[in-house]
Amino acid sequence: MDEKTLLDSILECINYIVSKHGPSSDIAKKVRTRARSMPEYSFTRGLVYALVYVASRGSKDLVEMGLKAQKCEEIIDKIDETKKGNEEKSYAIYGAILLYVAKKLNIVKGDTFERIIYELTESPAAEIKVWSVLDWLKRFAEAYIHE
Repeated sequence: MDEKTLLDSILECINYIVSKHGPSSDIAKKVRTRARSMPEYSFTRGLVYALVYVASRGSKDLVEMGLKAQKCEEIIDKIDETKKGNEEKSYAIYGAILLYVAKKLNIVKGDTFERIIYELTESPAAEIKVWSVLDWLKRFAEAYIHE
C-alpha cells in the first residue's frame, strides 16, 4: 500500500472539511464521531456490514460518490448541497471518504457500491488494507477536528 497516497488522500479530505466548516462545527464533529466509532464497529461486525450500515444511515448513492470523485471536495460539496441533516450527511461523508481513499489506493476497483461490497466479501486481503484507511482516518479526524 502506498502510504504517501493514503496519508495525502485522508489529509485532503479532513483539511477540506475543516476549511469549509471549521474544526468545531456540528458537521465536522459528527464526521469525527463516525471516524472514531466505525473502526471498532468494522472489527466486531465486519467491514462489509459497517459499510452497509454507513450507507443505510447516510444514503448509498451519496456514499457511492466516493468511487467516482476526482477530488475530495467534490464529495463534500455535493453532500452539503443535499437537504439531509448533519447526522445523515456525516455518515455519507465518512463512507464516501472511505471509498474515495480505497479507490485511490486501488484496494477496490468497482464503481458501484454493490460491486465494492462483493469485492470486499471476496477478498480478505482488501478488507485488511481498508482497516489501515479506517485507522488513519480516525487519527487524522481526532487530530484536526475538535470535540
